[in-house]
Amino acid sequence: MRATTIGFIVTGLLAGLAAAPAEAGCTRKIVNKSALTALISRDGGPWVTVPPHHSQSIVFSQPGKVDVALVCGRGGPEGAVYRSSLSYSAIIDRCYYEIGNGFFEEQLGPGFALGTEDTAPLTVNTPRQGDVVIGPRVEARCPAEFRAAVQSRY
Repeated sequence: MRATTIGFIVTGLLAGLAAAPAEAGCTRKIVNKSALTALISRDGGPWVTVPPHHSQSIVFSQPGKVDVALVCGRGGPEGAVYRSSLSYSAIIDRCYYEIGNGFFEEQLGPGFALGTEDTAPLTVNTPRQGDVVIGPRVEARCPAEFRAAVQSRY
């Protein structure tokens, strides 16, 4: 094959890649470091269980919302001791939860820590943008018998 033919092939491949529509696509983690069961729903879909001390991958393909419910032991989201809804953005390969009041957002980017709202017991956009870590000490929201059972196991 001649060098010019290879050059045309490479140019054609690069042009095809550039013409392809950009799609968002990020795989992020929900890490449950607590003794509670986490229930996660993305964009109003079915609830996914993240057991204590486990993690679950979540795929973002467009902007939307993640609902988080923490339950003592087993049960559905209606018996949650903690609930939260987090809006997220998914732009090409940049996925992050939209938190805070936008203070210095233009200068420092979205999700910057200054001017954020309290998301405890969740840690949002950590260790990377789009990740959620459920804190290890949220058992106080559960009945005393649940807390006693958890302490006897750990």
